[in-house]
Amino acid sequence: MAARRDEILGEWKFEEEFILRVRDPALAETIRKILREEENVSDHLQIVFDKSNYNGVLRFQGKQYQLTVLNLPGVTECYKSYDEVNLVKTGDVGQVLVVGDLIEEESTTGEVRDGVTPPLRNARQRVFREPINVSKDTVQKVEDYLFSILDGGAAKGYRYQDTEEIWEIDQATGKGRWVPATD
Repeated sequence: MAARRDEILGEWKFEEEFILRVRDPALAETIRKILREEENVSDHLQIVFDKSNYNGVLRFQGKQYQLTVLNLPGVTECYKSYDEVNLVKTGDVGQVLVVGDLIEEESTTGEVRDGVTPPLRNARQRVFREPINVSKDTVQKVEDYLFSILDGGAAKGYRYQDTEEIWEIDQATGKGRWVPATD
């Protein structure tokens, strides 16, 4: 939450960053228009939560719409510019306010499937996959092979041969080649 002091009134005003995802395209366009054109949005739009802080209503132009708080698959940073050149980080957003009916998956997991930008489409499925089911015996065998290799030995069924070679240039042809080093 960012705060700034209103110099005229001498009061502190708080800014809160949140993402409002509206499922109804017509309602979304109307809200977007009001947000862009109006200075005081609180006359038209109110968000009220119940005691759980995860459900509530969006009151807009005399109508009430179901509102649910869902987690995003990742954290999104919010920035603000005072001079249209420099950016100042004002907060992090990890949840989204969804207006309208939930998809079945969202109601069971409490998380939206897609993030804010196209690269985060199905992010949870792509990044966090199911754990690999490997038996303890297999893990133990691989561990033993790795320790054997780290101790300077070879894995079972393999043999290492260390050969020292030097680069030798043939004086007659001027070509070089690797040859075994002699003591």
